[in-house]
Amino acid sequence: MYNKSGFQKLEEFRMQDFREWSAQWIRAHEEEILSDLISFCRIRSVSRADLAKSGAPFGEECRAMLDFALAHARKMGFQTEDHQGYCGSAILGDGENAIGILSHIDVVPEGENWHTPPFDPVRKGEFLFGRGVADNKCAAVMGLYLMRMFREGNFSLRHGLRVLFGCSEETGMQDLSYYARHCTPPVVSLIPDSKFPTNYAQKGAMSGTMHIGLGEQIAEFSGGEVPNMVPPGARALLRGIRADDLRLPEGFAVCERDGTAEVSCRGVAAHAARPEKGISAIHLLSKALCECGVLRGQSLEAMRAVREVTSDYYGANMNIALEDPDTGKTTMVVGRARTEQGELVLSLDCRLSIAANLQQTMENFVRAARCLGLETMDMATTPPVFISREDARVRATQEAYREETGDDAPAYTTGGGTYARVMPNALTFGLSFPGEPPRPTGLPASHGGAHAPDEFLHIPSFFRAMKIYALAIPKLDRIV
Repeated sequence: MYNKSGFQKLEEFRMQDFREWSAQWIRAHEEEILSDLISFCRIRSVSRADLAKSGAPFGEECRAMLDFALAHARKMGFQTEDHQGYCGSAILGDGENAIGILSHIDVVPEGENWHTPPFDPVRKGEFLFGRGVADNKCAAVMGLYLMRMFREGNFSLRHGLRVLFGCSEETGMQDLSYYARHCTPPVVSLIPDSKFPTNYAQKGAMSGTMHIGLGEQIAEFSGGEVPNMVPPGARALLRGIRADDLRLPEGFAVCERDGTAEVSCRGVAAHAARPEKGISAIHLLSKALCECGVLRGQSLEAMRAVREVTSDYYGANMNIALEDPDTGKTTMVVGRARTEQGELVLSLDCRLSIAANLQQTMENFVRAARCLGLETMDMATTPPVFISREDARVRATQEAYREETGDDAPAYTTGGGTYARVMPNALTFGLSFPGEPPRPTGLPASHGGAHAPDEFLHIPSFFRAMKIYALAIPKLDRIV
């Protein structure tokens, strides 16, 4: 059993002693940690800047989630700070000279076709199911318990510890952008929102919207929930068209009422950083409507434009395709479609190869969109993230991973965007492991992911990740 009195000073013990002690501490608190994670995930917290209120810049759901997280941290005995509702902090020790753990407590919408209640987490064997259990409320709870572990161990770290609870990671990272502008950033931060070992580079990004008139025959076209996700569903309302006149592929649902035909279809959800794992319902529907034999004029032209801009996940059809040996190919996703005053509005989420020239890429895209009849608006780019693989902080986190796993996997790159884009001195590190994760038996291939139905957490992997973090913090404490 672990010694509850802990150590007086971390330096007085070999790292092997600490590794054994921290592993035993985590094992002794597993059920308590899972219980708290379930309580966090019972709160629906979809970030909605369009529902902003005073003190709640991302809507009432995220405000309620942040209040819960801060109250829970205070109950555990930690100092807390509320950063104007953009995000919050739980602090152990010197908060102005701290090592940070950056979590986000907002989630993507639950979507459809769950086998368990999305906001009433269900535990089945080694798996916990629920929206946010993996992305990313597990990181918030882990951070709180790591602070508790270091406090109960009486460790004399050179730095304080600060767990940040972000409220808009899924919708633009305005939360920690605000923090970085108005507060003192941690001396180094770990971001448990990807995979192990250490991420040293992230692709650049390009976002914006595309607009086109729908014409007389299409009353409405919609699809997807958030921009950073391959859309799993799409729907169109067609004026003056009988369902029997439509020539549609198998798998499309059609109904007719008051002279309007409703057509819908399903695709496969996937994260925008890994679009090849998904199937765009927006593309499926626009392609089917182009070929259904009844659209004419502007309505047909609109669907042709949508079909073309969604037909390729790598930007070749928009003249932005590029590949580099570190981060691979540029990717491009149209994640959401909405109808506004007779116009179709499409969202854009591109993850750009680090070899891309941001200005040239944007110009190429705008030119290609114009050729399709699409007007672009609110176009913006974000530069890539790059830290040398030889950086001492990278070496320290790699060492912590290797000591716990025995795996010599190198630091890696990703198309995913984490808080490293907006927070200085931040390393993305875990929480998932390389390779295919353990999966629940019988779960459909399109289910289980971070933005998919039946999102799950593999419990033993989560606690193994927590052990790695316990080793990484003192290693970083000594070198920063």
